[in-house]
Amino acid sequence: MEEIRRVAVVNDLSGFGRCSLTVSIPILSAMGFQVCPVPTAVLSSHTGYPDPLIRDFSGDMEEYLSHWDRLGLTFACGYTGFLGDERQADVLEPFLRRLGEQGALRLVDPAMADHGKLYSSCSESLIPAMARLVSVASVATPNLTELCLLTGEDYRAVMADRDRRGRVEAMARRLLADGCGAVVVTGVGQGDRIDNCVISSVASAAEWVGGHRVEQNFAGTGDLFASVLCGWLLRGATLVEAVKRTVIFVRKTTAATAEMHVNGQDGIAF
Repeated sequence: MEEIRRVAVVNDLSGFGRCSLTVSIPILSAMGFQVCPVPTAVLSSHTGYPDPLIRDFSGDMEEYLSHWDRLGLTFACGYTGFLGDERQADVLEPFLRRLGEQGALRLVDPAMADHGKLYSSCSESLIPAMARLVSVASVATPNLTELCLLTGEDYRAVMADRDRRGRVEAMARRLLADGCGAVVVTGVGQGDRIDNCVISSVASAAEWVGGHRVEQNFAGTGDLFASVLCGWLLRGATLVEAVKRTVIFVRKTTAATAEMHVNGQDGIAF
């Protein structure tokens, strides 16, 4: 039998609302991988709902990963998402570097903001911590708000720029200059389209992949995108092909969920 490859997924566990680990675990399992979760925080629901219970896991993460070292575990990929605290980057950066030395994929989704502002549970000090993780990633998947925060650009100015694509490409190249291997900027909307900018250190030009937008917004779309993308990359797809396949899946499941009249905060019924 072929050995089932392991993916270490570092993200929060939200009891209600389809996002983070409750998205990544079933998606990557269905794609043929053993998911080994590392909770950054435990929440009764994601922060789009009012007043969730939040328990930070920062104090236990180092020992959690040290135990894996003592067990001699190896991973095909390390995939990080939401951090409960910026101190967690101090634990995760060397973990990702070790994975890189072993030839593993490192996918960093700097989940901290959307629609022009930080999540309510995130502080400004999280931005440089996320930037450090992005700098050691094989692939990073920021949305436009997160890209602006990581590069110090004004979100409203970028949204108002008539050459928005050119500006996004220039900002993404700054992440490449800091060490990131490739960047997929997700959810760049314009008119009735929503596109993703794909840019890497080995390609001379950016590619844009997307299509017509679904009018309703759903929580956890970034987690769904990053998880499916991770699976296709581990299955051997090129970056552009992986993004194309991911876009098709997200578009179909989003449209189907909208037809079911699911509350957007509840997430996509993938």
